[in-house]
Amino acid sequence: MAPSSELPADYYLSNFHALVDFVVARYEALLSDDERQFYRQFRALATDSQRLYVRLLSRKGVPSSAGALFRQHKLAYGEISDLPAAVEELVISGLLQRNPSLALDEILPLFTKHELLASSPEPLAKTLKRPAVEQALLAQQAAPIQDALTVDEPLLAVQAAAHFETFKLLFFGNLNQDLTDYVLRDLGLFRYERYPLEREQLPFKSRAQIEQHLRYYDCLAEAEGALAADAAAINALAAQLPVGIDGDRTLHRRLDRLRLTLARQLERFEALDDADALYRLCSRPPARERRARIALARGEAAAALALCAEILANPLNEAERAFARNFGHRTAKKTGDGDTWPPPRRHKPPTDTIALPPNGARVELLAAEHLARPPDDHCFYVENTLFNGVLGLAIWDILFAPVPGAFFNPFQVAPSDFRTPDFYPQRSAAFEGRLAELARGNLSRWVWQHFHEKHGIANPLVAWEALPESLLTLALERIPTQHWLALFRRLLGDISHHRNGLPDLIRFPAAGSYELVEVKGPGDRLQQNQQRWLAYFATHQIPHRVLHVEWATP
Repeated sequence: MAPSSELPADYYLSNFHALVDFVVARYEALLSDDERQFYRQFRALATDSQRLYVRLLSRKGVPSSAGALFRQHKLAYGEISDLPAAVEELVISGLLQRNPSLALDEILPLFTKHELLASSPEPLAKTLKRPAVEQALLAQQAAPIQDALTVDEPLLAVQAAAHFETFKLLFFGNLNQDLTDYVLRDLGLFRYERYPLEREQLPFKSRAQIEQHLRYYDCLAEAEGALAADAAAINALAAQLPVGIDGDRTLHRRLDRLRLTLARQLERFEALDDADALYRLCSRPPARERRARIALARGEAAAALALCAEILANPLNEAERAFARNFGHRTAKKTGDGDTWPPPRRHKPPTDTIALPPNGARVELLAAEHLARPPDDHCFYVENTLFNGVLGLAIWDILFAPVPGAFFNPFQVAPSDFRTPDFYPQRSAAFEGRLAELARGNLSRWVWQHFHEKHGIANPLVAWEALPESLLTLALERIPTQHWLALFRRLLGDISHHRNGLPDLIRFPAAGSYELVEVKGPGDRLQQNQQRWLAYFATHQIPHRVLHVEWATP
């Protein structure tokens, strides 16, 4: 699709229609009576009224007990031919409330400081800051001030916004996204893969499931205040979290993430018992790590070591395993049991140092230019794009397969569980089948097929601009199949963590083969995820080295 710089003036209304129609077509049986009524009311409105409602629903407004507030005189939209008539129809339908009964403190944020000063029965100094002006007005009689501000000035409060929240949840699967995704599509900035969205594949199966997701987002909105307050507020919020729905991995992941955040703050408040209890409800890292640290802080070294042993017997990811080895060894040394916990072995990668003159370019690009010896040696700056990209091309059809619960709407760059521990297990049979096929020498076929068929379509693993055909050709020719398979297995094992930390450069010497090069400029050090990748390369005989760059003096 060729990018377009122009959209129809009411593009947002078409997008809103697509969203609510999609939800009703697939989830009508799960909607409440009020939500179905909201949909029918909106669809029955004249076009101008629909435009105005969507405009106001999409704007922030001033929060109030009656809904998001707007001043009618401040509204101006070129595509709405008769705004007062649109307002009137929305008021009659109940989707707007005109001049709701509100306390003065809810109205003041709608007006400028100049307007507030003019509304005061008692003269106020113009030098006062806005908060001081508001406090002075609130200390006076509210009625005259309110009358002065709102005379001939209708205030509008948006109604039924909570119903649209349910529609957004059912469409996006979360309350963080908005209609911007449509705009990116319409502008041609994103092209999305096509995948089935039939009812049997959709994530939400019951009203109770919807209510629990909405409750989670209510708690998430309250979390900032609780985290800034004290342990009692955090515990009160934790007690309000939904219990979860069997089979709803998305909700369980979100609850785990919030519980981990709450528990970590409880630690900082030194409420260790409460933190430990909350961590016990979490099934994902770093819950066991934090419990081990709490146990040691309590002087319970044996309990801390038992948790480390539990992790090592069944690690959920490499970072958790590395923690258990390191923390277990240090803890055992303190207790005199160091012999039972040997120190972790650390891989020392091959390392070279070169001196290059700085010229303002990135150090990785300078190193790549140094390592490429034209015309026969080639060196590309790839960092995390090459191996992720080839994997994305090799498994494209599996990535976008219609796994139940993976896709909420037509505008997803990735399945909803892509960055989670569930990603591989949910598709393990398909992945194992594909890896076995690749082992028989079919990698190039799958890569080039998807490269040409899918070029330009969004994929979370593929950065198209970083995969020129010249690079792909050399990589597929030079890198042995067993190396590709080893790389793919580690990536798929924990794609959220392992798709980062890969070496900066790949070098193709004239003599053949290839080499991965991690570049470190002056003062730069290897990160832990980079160290783990380098150790993995050593285990699988994948050629690699670290290249330290020093600046050459004139």
